Amino acid sequence: MRHGMGWMAAVATAAISALACGGGGSSGGSNGSMQNAQSAPADSAATPGMASGADTSSTSSSSGASAGASGSITTPGWMKVDKGAKTVSMDIQAGKTPVNNHWNFNGFTNGDTTITVPAGYKITIDFKNDDPVLAHSLGVDTRTGNFDATITPQPAFPGAVTPNPTNPAQGTQPGKSDKITFTADKPGSYTIVCYMPGHAATGMWTHFVVSSSGQAGVSAGK
Repeated sequence: MRHGMGWMAAVATAAISALACGGGGSSGGSNGSMQNAQSAPADSAATPGMASGADTSSTSSSSGASAGASGSITTPGWMKVDKGAKTVSMDIQAGKTPVNNHWNFNGFTNGDTTITVPAGYKITIDFKNDDPVLAHSLGVDTRTGNFDATITPQPAFPGAVTPNPTNPAQGTQPGKSDKITFTADKPGSYTIVCYMPGHAATGMWTHFVVSSSGQAGVSAGK
């Protein structure tokens, strides 16, 4: 249930104040102040379905649901891993489903999914905004949760963030796309987040792991 932009502007200050009370991560203004914050989703839908099994081929992809069952790792159709070339390419969509009122990445929210890539691989993310109303962004961030209402981007790797990530007027607009490419050269735990004001704080983020053991794929949970 989406409300008009006029209503959103009227309640933005109240929404952000409520969000900020629960946040625990680093915060900061970027490309404007709290006036740019967008209203939080009113409700959320169920987590996308899970698939079993994994594709372990050198260039791997599979169709079906988006993430493996808890404890397993699979390679969905939107993720391709080439072990010979040491590349991973992913198609990630904001608002792909109505989950969290379109504030999601491929239907994932609130860290309910982990995307894993091997250390040292070149990562390419084709990012498309399918939200019918609002701009979004995508960045691989050094923080791992507890996001404040407004957050200053902290890209974990050079190039790992879309243009104008905090500006609703200049970020990736509805129906538009951006591409980022970076080398995941530091093993560790990170997150994929939307940097638009209020978005990460209300669930628009997922876990992103750079594996030193060469693992690649998607799994449910942290």
